[in-house]
Amino acid sequence: MPELPEVEEVRRTLIPVLVGARIMDIKILRPDYIRSGLDALPRLCGHKVVAIDRHGKWLFCRLDHDQTLVLHLGMSGRISAAPVAGGVEKHTHLVFTLDSQRQVRVCDPRRFGGVWLHETMEQARAAHIHKGVGVDALLLEFADLQHWRRAGGRLKTTLLSQRDVAGLGNIYIDEALWLARLHPQQILNRLSDRQIQTLVECIGAVLAQSLRLGGTTLRDYRNVALQEGRFAKKLQVYGRGGLPCKRCGAGLKAIAISGRTTVFCPACQKRITVADGRDKDAAANPRRTGKRARNANSG
Repeated sequence: MPELPEVEEVRRTLIPVLVGARIMDIKILRPDYIRSGLDALPRLCGHKVVAIDRHGKWLFCRLDHDQTLVLHLGMSGRISAAPVAGGVEKHTHLVFTLDSQRQVRVCDPRRFGGVWLHETMEQARAAHIHKGVGVDALLLEFADLQHWRRAGGRLKTTLLSQRDVAGLGNIYIDEALWLARLHPQQILNRLSDRQIQTLVECIGAVLAQSLRLGGTTLRDYRNVALQEGRFAKKLQVYGRGGLPCKRCGAGLKAIAISGRTTVFCPACQKRITVADGRDKDAAANPRRTGKRARNANSG
């Protein structure tokens, strides 16, 4: 599935093609791929795209009358640009013909993505960036995660949920956790402030490196110019279960978390039972601490 770096690369390579161009024709080849606004979509003809924004894995294409197209690439979605005369590839669901004599084509073999049309950018953002969606991962700061000190969830499951950080998926979570030396099943409230800050920095570092290399191509992903991403050669843990850790040489372990294959180093990424020299569960529940201490002393 395209994650933040891949979607951002699509945005960056789509801007010179689409922003400032006027839509001359729209061909809807698969109506059910238009999740909302199907009847209104043809009325975009004659209008220009003025901006393309992104939040997490969502793309927002705003037109000159403020109507906004929202695109999600799902697991196998691709947006490409080609001359009008070029043949349309299989699984293309939507084609925009521009006044530049180029076409923007939306292709998605598995159809887990989609296109939504909203009357305004404000409505589009309200529909797709609601209370259950966190800050964009490129803008992540320690303050966005400081509530973890009172949370009991597991680290990777929480990051996958998008509710605290938007845009991360299986690849970049595994890579960031490895870089930060954090166990994917770590309980949140046992992380110290320093460890949370380190994770924030590692997420930023991994995303920045991937963006410099155009994202990760494992199978389907291409940018708008149909170029592959080159970050796959830099992966430290993702897809490497059973192979040696590139940091310590221990065998990498693969487990299932939230239905995703998760790879980590059991030697480098040990699960933390205390943080800042004290048990954070104990700090949150003094009675439980006292009972635990009495049981330990009685032994």
